[in-house]
Amino acid sequence: MKFFTTLVLAFLITCSSFSQSQTEAIEKEAQTYYDYMTNMNLDGVLDYMHPKMFDMAPKAQMKAAMEQMFNSPQMKIEFISNTVNNISDTKKIDNVTYAVVYYNSKMRMIFLTEKDKPKEAQNDYLELMKSTMAAQFGSENVTIDADTTSLVINNNASMFAINDPQYDGWKFLSNEKNMAAFVNSIVPEAVRTALLEKE
Repeated sequence: MKFFTTLVLAFLITCSSFSQSQTEAIEKEAQTYYDYMTNMNLDGVLDYMHPKMFDMAPKAQMKAAMEQMFNSPQMKIEFISNTVNNISDTKKIDNVTYAVVYYNSKMRMIFLTEKDKPKEAQNDYLELMKSTMAAQFGSENVTIDADTTSLVINNNASMFAINDPQYDGWKFLSNEKNMAAFVNSIVPEAVRTALLEKE
């Protein structure tokens, strides 16, 4: 009986250590991904995206769209910080391992076309854009920075970390409502039910 108990304890410790090492690996890769995002290293960001994203648009086309979005003549987007807050347990189905990464992202939207306008016009525009962004992120997460003609947005969100043997290492897939159909086609319902926190 004592020998059996020792075996069970050893097994549990091994499983715990394996789970912890996987979590640490995911956290490291996710933080690297977010560091790339913060530093606008788009090639690095694209390398971490789940390859099925490129079924919708080729990688080169997606990079061009991102460059245009982040550096348009009208508006510039900068990431202030991207931080991993928590990582779920992992779940393996059909030899593919899944986890959910919960993170905080702070970004600045600078409205370049408003910079040379009178202060009153700038403030009116910023208030308008704040109400628009508040509908998506919540009013408590959107603040005006009049000095830089910008909005600062605080966003707590999640993404899936996926380790599929047919790809190299961990890949990430944003868990956004407007991408639900696409995400659901890649991440099994059993995974989503087991790993996502109930809101």
